[in-house]
Amino acid sequence: MQLLDPHSPSSRRFGLFQIRRPQAPPFGRRPAEKRPDRFFLHVRSVSADGFAHLFQFALVDDDGEAAVSVFVCGRSPVRDAIVPAVGDAPPPIPAITWDQLDTALEPCGNASIIAFGRTLHGSFLPAATRGAIAGLDCARARFERAARRVGIRVRPGDVGDLNDARQLIGLPPVRSPDAALKAMGLRELWTWMDGVEAEV
Repeated sequence: MQLLDPHSPSSRRFGLFQIRRPQAPPFGRRPAEKRPDRFFLHVRSVSADGFAHLFQFALVDDDGEAAVSVFVCGRSPVRDAIVPAVGDAPPPIPAITWDQLDTALEPCGNASIIAFGRTLHGSFLPAATRGAIAGLDCARARFERAARRVGIRVRPGDVGDLNDARQLIGLPPVRSPDAALKAMGLRELWTWMDGVEAEV
């Protein structure tokens, strides 16, 4: 367990605790073109109580704006086997149901979707949405290639999630669990990768 956050002011004062990594190049001289048909996806599990499972789906567009941020309540596989008590309270967060998710994700139609872990996040997309998108790219795979280009050694297990990748290149972690903020953090990481490729 890491005792000191490498981004905190106190840890920077002590050379013993500071991790020195190769410096990544600055962003490319020419900015990458904005693409209105590209979205950054993050899906998170919020809660599960044995009767229902609550997820948050978020899509952030190429301008960094949240295009979709919805909570989706799905029935748990064990729900039919357990009879809930009468008067059980509804989920504390207003949520749509799984059959409404395709409608909520309509901006995905004919768009390129980027997720940090294509299989992990993409597998939660409803079948109709998966069939309507133009493509699903994996930011983790691209990051590992970009990191090697700038001399950052990425060993197996070093990049388990978005924050691991961000910290390897000196970006602060996204501390909020909110899916929209995670998707914005993914967009920032993708922009860094655009800069790496522009320098080549």
